[in-house]
Amino acid sequence: MQIINFSGGRTSAYMTKRLIDEGGEYLVTFQNTGKEVSQTLDFVNECDKRWNLGIVWLEYRKPATFEVVTYENASRNGEPYDQLLEQRPSAIPNMQFRYCTQELKIMTLKRYLKSIGVTDYTSFNGIRYDEPKRWQKAKDSDYDVELPLVKWKVTKKDVLQWWKQQDFDLMVNEPYGNCDCCFLKGKGKLAIIAKEKPELFDWWIEKESVGRQWKKEITYQQIKDKSQSQLGLWDDDPSFECFCNVD
Repeated sequence: MQIINFSGGRTSAYMTKRLIDEGGEYLVTFQNTGKEVSQTLDFVNECDKRWNLGIVWLEYRKPATFEVVTYENASRNGEPYDQLLEQRPSAIPNMQFRYCTQELKIMTLKRYLKSIGVTDYTSFNGIRYDEPKRWQKAKDSDYDVELPLVKWKVTKKDVLQWWKQQDFDLMVNEPYGNCDCCFLKGKGKLAIIAKEKPELFDWWIEKESVGRQWKKEITYQQIKDKSQSQLGLWDDDPSFECFCNVD
């Protein structure tokens, strides 16, 4: 079976539309973590309706299963992520141990497919030609992955130009991404979010405790506090790509 992993970003949507237009049978899925910004869910739903994709919305459920949901009842306050963290009380995900992607995205899809009798499948992922480190890593994985955007030599510029020609778009821009305060964002981007929308930090701060930090070198409370008076302090701190990208 051919599976399109719809991340909720512009690149993923572009890939999905082009694959569907070129023909072929695909099952399109979106794994919702509950920490995507609301505009991401709106965008996934809009693409689904306009392009008749039949997207299967999935969410992680403890201890290690899934639930099929819809746009209307999808989690919007981190509930799937909460359930995952309850299963791992000793540590939250971080740069060295990114088990959130593995469980909330990859394994949630795999468990759903197994439930419908699918164990052999090819996953189509929206990694672009101008992301060589990401596509090399994907090709080296144990999963059967197809990267059509690499084959088509599609870059971020191409994707954004295509969206300028459409009559709708994802209403999210940097630094927000899709997963609102993901630890893969650089501290500079997180500081901007903390300055502009400090309420988004509340969930992430609540999950941190002694021995549990999203970033080893600094807590989210410290980022939030420093952002009020020292914006620009971490402008050179890099961000890293994940399943949950805006582009």
